[in-house]
Amino acid sequence: MVNEMGNPNNELVKNFFSKSLPEFHLLNENSHGPYWQVSFKKESIVIKVSGDIGFSIEIFIDSSKYELWQYDRGVNNALKTTDNNILYQLEVLKKFINGLSV
Repeated sequence: MVNEMGNPNNELVKNFFSKSLPEFHLLNENSHGPYWQVSFKKESIVIKVSGDIGFSIEIFIDSSKYELWQYDRGVNNALKTTDNNILYQLEVLKKFINGLSV
């Protein structure tokens, strides 16, 4: 179910992608109650950011799942849904993506 008013967390993530990872296009988004989710795609890479009180970023490359904490364990200290934590994890994601040779 899509929230007509938009979710501030979805908007934060979409703004980050439009500025920092513009090569990714919006795949889908939804929001229902405290749950929110937004997904992006570029070629064989799909990124899903979702949560409620806590949140996570899932990366799928050629359908194989990768956890962001495997790249930078610091994300384990930024799991609560706050603007600062979302932006921190998105910056880690950007470094991970920019390091790929895809």
